[in-house]
Amino acid sequence: MKKSFLISIAVILIVAVIALFLHGRHQEVLDGRLATPVPLLQELVKPGTPLFITPEFLPCLAPLSSAQQALFPTLEDSETAGRDKSPFWRLNREHHYGALLVGASPAWHSLTESLLNSPLWVLSDVSPWGYLFKPNRSGISAWQIPSPRELESNWPRPADRGCFLILTAANLAAINRLPEAEQLLDMADTLHTSPSLILSTRASIAASRGHWEEAVSLSNDALHADRGNKAAEEILIRALIESGQTDQALDRARDLVSRNREDTEDLFLLARAANAAHSDKEEIAALAQLVFVAKKTKQPVGASLTYLGQAYAKYGDRGSALRTFQEALQSPELTEEQLTMIRHIMDHLMEGNTPSSSLPSLPPSGTNP
Repeated sequence: MKKSFLISIAVILIVAVIALFLHGRHQEVLDGRLATPVPLLQELVKPGTPLFITPEFLPCLAPLSSAQQALFPTLEDSETAGRDKSPFWRLNREHHYGALLVGASPAWHSLTESLLNSPLWVLSDVSPWGYLFKPNRSGISAWQIPSPRELESNWPRPADRGCFLILTAANLAAINRLPEAEQLLDMADTLHTSPSLILSTRASIAASRGHWEEAVSLSNDALHADRGNKAAEEILIRALIESGQTDQALDRARDLVSRNREDTEDLFLLARAANAAHSDKEEIAALAQLVFVAKKTKQPVGASLTYLGQAYAKYGDRGSALRTFQEALQSPELTEEQLTMIRHIMDHLMEGNTPSSSLPSLPPSGTNP
């Protein structure tokens, strides 16, 4: 994959980690609307029209009635349409969705971009849970920054208001609405409730603009305010990589992964840091562990297998590269363009002797590291 693709995915992953971290820090005192998306889903079902949601929200449907649950897509349809805009548009023609709730996960980035650019849909709300789209009809207005009075009315407690502002700002940053994200962070600053998280979110915005030294400085400030801010650590590692401080980035990434060998985001960062520091064996080991964990937790592995195959090829292990690429070709989430790229790399590795299509088939399951 191109470096720019790796960077864009890392930015969105970091934004997601900020949300998870903040929820973990305040889950005992959060307003219920911030602790779970159930209240939002209960509001969405009131009109009784079909609704599309991405898969992370499906487990939250249990409190709803059977009739209400029937308004939502199946898990298979939600996953397929979330990852690929073409199945979504087919489903929308069939069901005529009254609203769409799309999470901020990088897995749904293609769908989110398609909806943001579509004249048929309006981004009617941005919240800690993601993006709410409604049909572009009379009476449907686009999201705007809420007024201070509205914020205080909806979130009377400063801690809840600050949480809402920070998480919403992170989700705005993920869709490149940076000026609005900064305005929300300025509002959160006045509440003095979560200084470290505000700094790490600002660091993420600086990183998305390519201001790496600023991102390093802001991340360090966030960690100084709270050494437990994991999001700040991850942003700092990425900023160190991009600013050329690769040895320091690799040391920090090793430390991060040593605390949890099954965190896929951290394993990805370790692989990225090892790549930048030309530590080929360490890059391969991190990617192999990432693939292992992703398989165990039933996450898509196509992109990770592609990175691992490229790492093997760079290291000179042609056999392992070809086997890994063969496995990647079986990943249903990869686009035709990505599959074509993999086949071209495989043909190159075959050195023109025989086409890669002549390789024997893999056994049904890949080999775990």
